[in-house]
Amino acid sequence: MVFGLVSSDASAEGEASASFEQLAAWLREHTELDLQRKTAASYKDLMASVREGSTDVAWIPPVVYAWLAEAVDPVGCIVRGGKTSYSASLTVLPDSSVAGIDDLHGARAGWVDPWSAAGYVVPRIELMRAGFDPQRFVSEKFYGSHAAALRALRRRDCDVVCTFEGAWLLAPALEVRILETYGPIPTDVIAVRRNLPAASYERVCAAFRAACADQAARPLVRAVFGGDELREGALEGHEALRIRYDGALAQGLFD
Repeated sequence: MVFGLVSSDASAEGEASASFEQLAAWLREHTELDLQRKTAASYKDLMASVREGSTDVAWIPPVVYAWLAEAVDPVGCIVRGGKTSYSASLTVLPDSSVAGIDDLHGARAGWVDPWSAAGYVVPRIELMRAGFDPQRFVSEKFYGSHAAALRALRRRDCDVVCTFEGAWLLAPALEVRILETYGPIPTDVIAVRRNLPAASYERVCAAFRAACADQAARPLVRAVFGGDELREGALEGHEALRIRYDGALAQGLFD
């Protein structure tokens, strides 16, 4: 089966690929699952590959899952630090003149991807709720990954970025100041495209269940997904995020 995911960052692609291959090797040896990694260049490309059937199993970010919910069957999510949710942090450099949201007028915003929950969608919704019109940014640019957005902040190519809380560890030697924190955001979902045979879905579920329960495999799962416990099924938070996103779309916030 083809396993689709969005590359976290081009600079770390080699390491990410090696980690996945180690996990895939364990799955081939100990379960009936054979996974071939397929990297999507963007969240939109990942969604398209699932819809068109060129990806069978995918690691799906929350906003993409909101779009795909009727086209996939969730295997579950990987629990990180005992949590199935995370937060977004609106971030500036320590010496920035921006002290709060009201100071963002005329600032240059750096975002991750148009369908990134922490890197665009949730902070944009929350800024509007707080009374700040994103059109007041002097410019907005997408950098493709959390690490790339943070590097742009470090280079001072932008004045503010929003990433998942703790993402600044992806940019060594970067010190940041947090303006606002938004959440909780439901975590990513491992899912199978719905038009696969039921037996294939059960095989994927059994394989990930086995890997998360095995002492030797759990570090491999952690290296790929950042956690090693599988919470099976769908989470309520995803439906709430979908409703909020649909409402923001209807208001033209993401035109």
